[in-house]
Amino acid sequence: MDAVAYTNDTDTTRTPRTRHIAKESTAKVAKTPESELMTVEEYFGILRKRVNEYYDNL
Repeated sequence: MDAVAYTNDTDTTRTPRTRHIAKESTAKVAKTPESELMTVEEYFGILRKRVNEYYDNL
């Protein structure tokens, strides 16, 4: 797109449009191997156990 011109009684100024470009992360994060990932059932089993223990201690 072209720059936008703002007119004033005394002069005209041109201001360019600014773009926000996301910078790529310089640090590469290593992915976890499939063998180390937990299943959904394992995750919610652990969560359910923690919640039950929490409420048992109340």
